[in-house]
Amino acid sequence: MDKKKNNNWFARIMLTLFIVFLCLYSMSINGYVESINMKKTLYTEEQIRKFENDVNNGEYMDMKDYTLVDDIDYSNKVSDFGEDLSELISLAARKSIDMFNNIFAYLFE
Repeated sequence: MDKKKNNNWFARIMLTLFIVFLCLYSMSINGYVESINMKKTLYTEEQIRKFENDVNNGEYMDMKDYTLVDDIDYSNKVSDFGEDLSELISLAARKSIDMFNNIFAYLFE
């Protein structure tokens, strides 16, 4: 009975990570990021048209009227750790694949 209680936290963590993975995966499959980029592109095209109209009409122009200034840096220690962990996992996966390729190449020579 004690073993079940001790392993319960591990199962909960794994279930939570799996649910987070499924959410992120579904967002990437459904094109969430692409829709955000499409909205930015549409905004840019509208601003270009506005700029061209202002040039043709000879109106006063200021670059601040045509650009976005919403460059907010959301990086913090947790996000930096996540990026470092992601790079470490990617490196380990790449090295293990190379190792297995070398082993199979050696076995089947």
